[in-house]
Order: sequence, then C-alpha cells, then structure tokens
Amino acid sequence: MKRVKEVELEFGRKLDNALADILQDLGYPLPESHQVKASLLDSNGRKKRGNASADNWSPVLGRIEIRFEPVAQEQKQINSRLSQTAEKESPAKAEKLSKDIAGVLPAEADLLIALDRAEARPGWNFVPLKKFRDEILPQEHLPSLANTDVHHRSVLESAIEKKFVLVGKVPNPKSPQFPVTTIRLNRLMPEVKAVLGQNASSDLDFHPVEISGEPLSATILRERR
Repeated sequence: MKRVKEVELEFGRKLDNALADILQDLGYPLPESHQVKASLLDSNGRKKRGNASADNWSPVLGRIEIRFEPVAQEQKQINSRLSQTAEKESPAKAEKLSKDIAGVLPAEADLLIALDRAEARPGWNFVPLKKFRDEILPQEHLPSLANTDVHHRSVLESAIEKKFVLVGKVPNPKSPQFPVTTIRLNRLMPEVKAVLGQNASSDLDFHPVEISGEPLSATILRERR
C-alpha cells in the first residue's frame, strides 16, 4: 500500500524535468536550485496526511498542488549527514575509501553492499527498486545512511547516476501492463568490485574461446554446396 507521501515524491520526480522543459520553452527557465514539489489535496483543497493511504485520493475527486521550492536547505542537510558520518569513520577505513574506492561515498558503498545482499536472497530473481529503497534500506540500519526517505532516495539516485547501479524492467505477473522497475549492481565497474572486496582487475567480460579445427564459417559454406 502506497502512502500519500510516497506518491507525492513520485509525482515531483516525474514532473521535475518535464515541467522544467516546458517552462524553458515558454521563456521561464527554472533555476537549478529549485525542484518540483507536489501535494495531494482533497476536493476542498485540504492537504492529505503524508502517512495516509494513497488509495483515499483520486484525480477525479481530489486535486494536485504543484509548486517550486529551493532544494539548497534539504541538500545541505544531506551533505551535513554525509560529512558527519565520514568524520566518524576510523582513519584506516577512511584511508581505504579514499585510496581504493575513489569517487565512492561511504553511504554509496553501504548501499552497494546492501544491494549485493538483496541480490543474493534465496528465491529472488530480481530486486524491485521500490522494495529495496522503501523497505530493505530502512531495515539495514547502516551507519553511513541516515534513516530517512530523502537520504535513501538521494544516495540511490547518486549510485544510479554514477552507473554503480543499473535500472531495468521485468514483466509484472499480476499486472502485465505495469512492468516492475528493478535495480542490480553493475559488477563490471571497478568501484563496485572494490566495494565488494573483489579484485578490480578481474575480467568479467565475455571472451570467445578458441576451438581447434576449421572455422565455423568454412563448415557452413561446405555444407551448403
């Protein structure tokens, strides 16, 4: 069951780029310091409670309020949490992160480890993005991840932008018209290998194996004659 807060965040993310492009075309460029915020309202214009079920709202009977808000303060809070976490890290671990895993924040490293555990769960053929973000991460209680929805989303989006995590789609058996958005580790990335303690120089790419005998093309041509 989705909560109102979750739906509002999804609305905001999906409308962000679309509205920015529309405003740009109309000559009203949106500053990068602002983002779209959406609120679900009832028919009387009252805001729905964030922890209420989203099933209690509908676009026919309700309203959507869209506004633009600065993101600086929210981002400052996230960066502050990351800095405080980094300061708490032991010198040895901090040195290892800066030396062996350059470009990977501690929170991103913990997220990658959590995703590795999720991928290894028995019976799991894939990891749903929403389930991982909204259910698995909050249960991990990782030291470098502030246990808030905003922080979880921010770190996951950062890992996706850096290509540490790949996004895909798989068919939904219950609702074929709505495929499930999935995530998986990009295990070919040296940074991901380093986080998982694997040899970063190990080659996971496909390489053809040489087989003795004539080329297959020659065999096919001979059989056609």
